[in-house]
Amino acid sequence: MPMSGKRHVVGRGKGYLSSASAQYRFIVFLILVLGVYTFLLKVFQKLAEIVELTVFLPIALITLLFFIGIVGMVYSHAFVGPLARIRRAIEHLAEGETNISIRLRETDDPQLKELVSSITKLCEHSREQHALLSDTARDLMADITQLRERVHHGADKAELQKLLDGILKKQDLLDKAVKTHGKV
Repeated sequence: MPMSGKRHVVGRGKGYLSSASAQYRFIVFLILVLGVYTFLLKVFQKLAEIVELTVFLPIALITLLFFIGIVGMVYSHAFVGPLARIRRAIEHLAEGETNISIRLRETDDPQLKELVSSITKLCEHSREQHALLSDTARDLMADITQLRERVHHGADKAELQKLLDGILKKQDLLDKAVKTHGKV
């Protein structure tokens, strides 16, 4: 459905810390990961000294890759799963389905929860607008049918004018609803 009216352009973020709380949490997470890795590295280094292992560097690199792989998988799981659900919900919304529910875990990122909340509000608004448009269009068609019957039965001019005024009011309501729907 083509929409008329002013478009809102969503620009770039506010800089490198456009989402400071999430970015700070990620930085703290990385510092913790590096701290744990440094601890593990020291433990392996002490073990290598105790066992007189000469291949400490390859073992440390393999441990690093393994550790980064596991931590990356666990941390990315917190974003990839919710983002996939959000993407599917937006696809359903684009197809016209407004009865959408997105469930996130308690541990999911607060910004993802805010995004889900905004999508839920959009779905509710779309459902309300669709219901308003449907009801108003149905009422308008019923009034037009009633007007047609009255004209067919030879109603007087005052009665026809009253019905026509009611139809025009409902047409105005429908126009307003369509304009409001276009602003979504």
